[in-house]
Amino acid sequence: MPPPTYNSLVAARTRVAKHILADAALLKQLQDAGGLERDLVAVVVSGEAAAAANMGQSIATGVAAGASVDVEGAFVALQREYSTIMARVVAVRADLADDGARGEVLKPIDAIIANETAVHIKTKKGEGDRAIRKAMKSASQEAVRAEIEKDATALLANGDVAGPLLARGVDAGRLKRLEQDAQALSGKLAARTAKRGQRRAATAAEHASVTQQRRKWGAIYRILTAVHDEQVEALLKEAARRR
Repeated sequence: MPPPTYNSLVAARTRVAKHILADAALLKQLQDAGGLERDLVAVVVSGEAAAAANMGQSIATGVAAGASVDVEGAFVALQREYSTIMARVVAVRADLADDGARGEVLKPIDAIIANETAVHIKTKKGEGDRAIRKAMKSASQEAVRAEIEKDATALLANGDVAGPLLARGVDAGRLKRLEQDAQALSGKLAARTAKRGQRRAATAAEHASVTQQRRKWGAIYRILTAVHDEQVEALLKEAARRR
């Protein structure tokens, strides 16, 4: 069964309740049939809350999508620059070894090179859902981002590679920008996660409001049919397909 979401039926039920509440004679008919004003108010409040949550979800979805695009672009750019710099670090390591550098000089460079990594997100077909796969991807991106930041910091602190890297087009400023871009991406990843949380909260609120209205509607539907009015009868037909 699909989740309870805001749709034309929810809107129709809300209109029925508002129409009766706005007409004293119709409200009297409802009350004579055993209905209460608060029944209608509950239908209206839950219906309007569902509409508001639906709108909020739409807005949050758009914002989250924009945040996701922003993150993906920043992540790809960061990886590209990191890969370019690391290719030169590997070459510098070979230069130092050829020049007879000692083990204590090469070991820190080897550690940085060994940490070089790429994102490989693997999910088995039929295992998990879209939300789980997104969570796995976010975790992988954060792990890679943190590794890039750590390597950039280590390269900046390593005086043995400064000169050779500069000769190959990588100065301290470029390494610092890599470090700063990795740090900035951390904030973008956190913001994306927060926006996804806002979207989920709006969705949950929408489902709860629609369920609440549906429950109240089902409880008073037979009483509502005792209200004799052409507009009410037309609205009831529109709203009665799923109680």
